[in-house]
Amino acid sequence: MRVVVLADRLFASRERELLSRLEIGLADEGVRVLQALPDEGLAAAPDGQASGACTARLTFPSRGLPFTTGLRARRLAERLESIDAGAEDTPVDIVHVFGGSLWPFAIALAEACGAGLAFEVWRAGLIDRASAIAPSAPKDQLFIAPDPTIERQLRHRGLASRAALWGVHAGDPPAPKLQPGRAPTIMLIGAGNDPRAMRAALEGVSRCVRTHPDMLIFADALAARRADLYSLAAHRGVLPNLTLIEEIEARRDLLVQGDVLLLCEGHGEQRTIVLDAMTHGMITLSVEDKYSDYLRDGVSARIVRPATAEGWSEALGSLLSDVPSARRIGESAREFVATQRRASDHVKAVLDAYSWLRQEHPARTFVP
Repeated sequence: MRVVVLADRLFASRERELLSRLEIGLADEGVRVLQALPDEGLAAAPDGQASGACTARLTFPSRGLPFTTGLRARRLAERLESIDAGAEDTPVDIVHVFGGSLWPFAIALAEACGAGLAFEVWRAGLIDRASAIAPSAPKDQLFIAPDPTIERQLRHRGLASRAALWGVHAGDPPAPKLQPGRAPTIMLIGAGNDPRAMRAALEGVSRCVRTHPDMLIFADALAARRADLYSLAAHRGVLPNLTLIEEIEARRDLLVQGDVLLLCEGHGEQRTIVLDAMTHGMITLSVEDKYSDYLRDGVSARIVRPATAEGWSEALGSLLSDVPSARRIGESAREFVATQRRASDHVKAVLDAYSWLRQEHPARTFVP
């Protein structure tokens, strides 16, 4: 089987580890993986062999007038065919697209390759879009959901769908969080698309700084600009405590060193950084999100209700004042991920989805 993993710039940056784990897992099962990424914001890469699990890594023009989408897709299909020319059967069996901005391009690429098409519905905001785009997509299509609620919503709309819950590797037992004598470290996670929610979270955290003046607060720089967190921090006198990091979710080595993870926005966006944080024993505080099954109150996280400044302040203050209880949340979350969100299970579910797609809709012929 040959699969093209197609991801837009934002997704490829934020979920680099997810894509890498998936590609390695697929390669271990004998799948030939070709990775295609938009050239926007990426260093140019020549066609051919790629490092890691991919058979090849290619870039393609990410921008162009709508009527050029088919042409750009056919050119990429030709490059894919030339790279995999020695393989038997068709050069591509399935196109798996991550990132809603590339859905139209993925449709054109799948048609040009004569391949099945798998859409990754990684956030709730793509559910309605899936319904709208399905009639214009090839009949050999499948919507893959990393959350059970999202998958149920897709099925309710009559769309062919499968659940493939994202997973991570557990790793070695981490050192306990909130160590005495060390400044507590808070990681604010959010895209900044809900400024009010992010500002409420920072407002709540700032109130806890009064009793923990050495607290360190980290947030994504782009999200902070969108939500104007800098001015709020200055107004509340916590600017010295705040550090802004560009694309913080791509800096997992740094992020998982924190003590507490704050998920400020509840819009059904799946994030493997949350799972990685849990495996490292971080304590997760989150707004309620019905589309994020891995956020289970008292099991993998503590849900903040109401998600107001007062709610955030009370929840965080409670953790900081009762460290043993806070650590038990982190330990429970780690156990949850180790049993319910394993990377190997994700790969198996994706392979099962591919198998269904190929059986229901056998590959067609490459269209030059």
